[in-house]
Amino acid sequence: MSAGEADFGFEISKGVIAKFLMGAIGFAGSVVFARVLGPAGYGAFYVVLTLVDVLDNPVTGWGMACKKRLTEVDFPLGEALGSSLLGALLFPIVILPAAYLLHRSTELYDLSGLFVPFSVLFVTLCLFVVSTQILSARANFSAVQWADTLRSIFTTPLQLAFVLLGFGAAGMVYGLAVATALTVPYVLYRIDVHPVLPTRSSVFRIASYAKYSVPNGFIGTTQSRIDILLLGALLTSASVGKYQVAMQLTLAGTFIGEVTSTGLMARVSEYWSRDDVSATSNDVANALGFASILAIPLFFGAAAMPNDLLVAVFGPQYGGVGIVLVGIAFFRVVNMQSIQLGSTVAGLDRPDLNTRIGLVGLVLNVGLGYLLLLEFGIAGVVAATIVSELVKYLILEYVVKQYLPEVPLLTRPLRHQLLSGAIMFAVVDGLHSLMFVSWWGDLVVLVGVGAAVYSVTLTAISEPVRTTARGILSDALDR
Repeated sequence: MSAGEADFGFEISKGVIAKFLMGAIGFAGSVVFARVLGPAGYGAFYVVLTLVDVLDNPVTGWGMACKKRLTEVDFPLGEALGSSLLGALLFPIVILPAAYLLHRSTELYDLSGLFVPFSVLFVTLCLFVVSTQILSARANFSAVQWADTLRSIFTTPLQLAFVLLGFGAAGMVYGLAVATALTVPYVLYRIDVHPVLPTRSSVFRIASYAKYSVPNGFIGTTQSRIDILLLGALLTSASVGKYQVAMQLTLAGTFIGEVTSTGLMARVSEYWSRDDVSATSNDVANALGFASILAIPLFFGAAAMPNDLLVAVFGPQYGGVGIVLVGIAFFRVVNMQSIQLGSTVAGLDRPDLNTRIGLVGLVLNVGLGYLLLLEFGIAGVVAATIVSELVKYLILEYVVKQYLPEVPLLTRPLRHQLLSGAIMFAVVDGLHSLMFVSWWGDLVVLVGVGAAVYSVTLTAISEPVRTTARGILSDALDR
């Protein structure tokens, strides 16, 4: 089945369940490793992971192009899968030697003893990302999140084993690499198609899209990870570690938005290729309405008790950067809206516009981030990221309006979520001023009260939220 035939809401709900399970496993692991390795060792792992994420973009962009062509009505699935796997095998042959020469000539990042695990992770991740791109274009696109969950189940014990064996940060890299390799067969099984060697015409069709999706991937990934790249190059791995724990605490805010955007691009592409503007607009409006539903309460909760959250979860060595947590939480809210708009533009077959918009955001982020880092440290980098994301969001909003003028970009559900979040903030902030958070129990009480206030208020004031929840529950019970 194609993405257009999928039960979109039900697939999103399945994907979100997988995201929560994966997030719980990953979060538990992050607390353990952040405490055992300390900010420096924990930060070194994320420097390696960030470099892999940036350098694998030719592969990711190629996989995105395969996904786009697959969603068009006349492209063979077997050739799309074959093309993606071929790219995953060929690109590392070029990229890894170039990365090694760049590492030896610049030594910009301290990767002592980490290049071999970096290379192993790079190869396995290439196979994983291209296969999941194809799976995300299928009707069962929520299986992508379950694949990631399976990988998380493998990752944490494997990383723990390598760390206990004395590998340190390299052990975390090896653990992730082995877990990724173990998950690829499951992804191929869920695609349920035999790869076929692509014809020349198929490769050319994919390449015509890849010439934009590859630079788009570089631009998007670099912008999303520029904070870590700047901190690792200009400050220390310890600063990366402190930044990363703030990212971990706000990760749950991305669950619904990321799952939604995974299926949205394929559905927009299919509907747009059929000239079905109404169905396209409806899907985009729904995606925008619910993408930030978890990010908003996390932002208001972080604003109410930033430093206590960091210290209670990760320990006193990660204190003093509460403003970073609040800034990243706000970025998550805006980013969840931006990625829906970016997926929409990609589905409209205008990857060139995503390239230009992404380039504007990246230049602004790098330039402003460098200046503010020198003046304000970690907080300056986060401020630059927020500004560049807001600019990117506004431009994407304008572009989508040119194609889909009926889409209400500030939807009713989003307005209801913001109001519910503000009410939650008032309650939690008031309670926090009366309590001294000294252990996990106090934190659990405050978080529980905040979650209850937000969910009850939102359910009470938002009819679209109630309707959507009933519809998803009904579909789940029917199945």
